[in-house]
Amino acid sequence: MSRAPNNFPYVLLKNRIFIIKVFAIVMSITIGITYLLPKKYTVTTVILPPEEQASPALSLGGLSLGEFAGFFSGGMGYSLPLMTTLADVYSEILNSRTLIDQTIFSTGYIDSLDFTERYETHPEVAMFMARRIFRKNYSAKVTSSGFLEITVTSKDPMYSVEISERVVFLLDSINTSITMARYRTSRESTENQLAVAQAGLETTTAAILRFEEEYGTILPNEELEQAMSVLAEMKGRYIETTLMASAVRNGIRSGTTAQLLELETRAEALRRSIEVIEYGSSSGGVSFGVGLSNLPPAMIQYARLQTDFQMQLKMSIALDLQVEQALIQEASITSSLRILDPPRHPGWKSGPKRLYIWIELFLVTAVFLGIFLFSRERWHQLRQENPEAWNKWNNLKQEIRNDFRRKKRK
Repeated sequence: MSRAPNNFPYVLLKNRIFIIKVFAIVMSITIGITYLLPKKYTVTTVILPPEEQASPALSLGGLSLGEFAGFFSGGMGYSLPLMTTLADVYSEILNSRTLIDQTIFSTGYIDSLDFTERYETHPEVAMFMARRIFRKNYSAKVTSSGFLEITVTSKDPMYSVEISERVVFLLDSINTSITMARYRTSRESTENQLAVAQAGLETTTAAILRFEEEYGTILPNEELEQAMSVLAEMKGRYIETTLMASAVRNGIRSGTTAQLLELETRAEALRRSIEVIEYGSSSGGVSFGVGLSNLPPAMIQYARLQTDFQMQLKMSIALDLQVEQALIQEASITSSLRILDPPRHPGWKSGPKRLYIWIELFLVTAVFLGIFLFSRERWHQLRQENPEAWNKWNNLKQEIRNDFRRKKRK
């Protein structure tokens, strides 16, 4: 039995010339190829987390008119699912096919890949291929801090800058168009509310004029004036709450089921309070409020007309100002994007990283070469230690060769 050393250092030193030649050939070819690879430049753009757009609104009865008129929710103009932020919404827009296709069309990306002539008769195929390559060199994600990070890689650093700028422009354009549509819808909703309030004001004014022509002007006492003021305030709150609940129920306003139930409960409580003030309480024989039913019928009718008139007048004035405010907002929409790191020349290439390629290939070559040499050494050792087993394999090998020779003779 052979007792030749077979440890790994011995095998390496024994085949040192072979190892040097293999490494010299492999590394020479690798270094040559890496210098032939085209350089790539990656431009990174960082956008600050988008914030919800807060629109200043007038107040009526302690509640914002903008809320039930449509000015609510976040900067995108719709409610967001649970655990979803505006940054996630922006990320979906940045990765959408619509934005990518517009970027490809507006930057001549297909022409830069020479797909226009290659797929002249099949433009949809050219667009598919360009989109696939674009996605490999483009990424838009939300960082752990909530920032939006856009990276674009190409052979020309300034072309990467151009694509990045175009992506940011399209994102801002899409966001602005959505915001504009939201403001327009809100203004139209407010105008409808204003038309209803003005119609109610005209009806109430006409009813008061008819009443005064028939009964004259009734001067209410101090207690009735206080009741009329409270009624006007509570009716205004009741209308606002009802409109807000209706907007949530119809999908005009964003809100949860719990918020809708809260609004409906508040509206019902206001309605009951108004009834208590107007008619008094019938529970337990204890009277709360003024109890307008105990007053003369003419005074009751006049008090109700006055409270309705005050409420409709107040609502009409506030809604008219709200419409003017909405028109100003539509005309003065500005960009809501805040860029932390604008797209600029990166200053240095992002690829190929030659040193990393050399080190990785050197390690891979060393591993495979070591396995090959040690296996070959072990194979020779086994042939020397157990020649009978190898004779069987040699005989089988010879039989297989003979089989092929017989086929050739036939």
